[in-house]
Amino acid sequence: TQHEKVSTMKTYRVSWQKGRRAGAIGIFYPDSVVVQAENKTDAHLKAYETHEHLMFVDITEMDR
Repeated sequence: TQHEKVSTMKTYRVSWQKGRRAGAIGIFYPDSVVVQAENKTDAHLKAYETHEHLMFVDITEMDR
């Protein structure tokens, strides 16, 4: 029998004190996004798909 890796996507809120939308010019501001990811590291990286220069990041699992 073959064992298949089962993807367990969880929901995370990635929040930050300073950051901005990807490609934006101007001020930094606090914000957050909700993403689906396998773990906290992937959730952090996924936030960079829409935002950049994220500082003071907090990642919270929402499925608990």
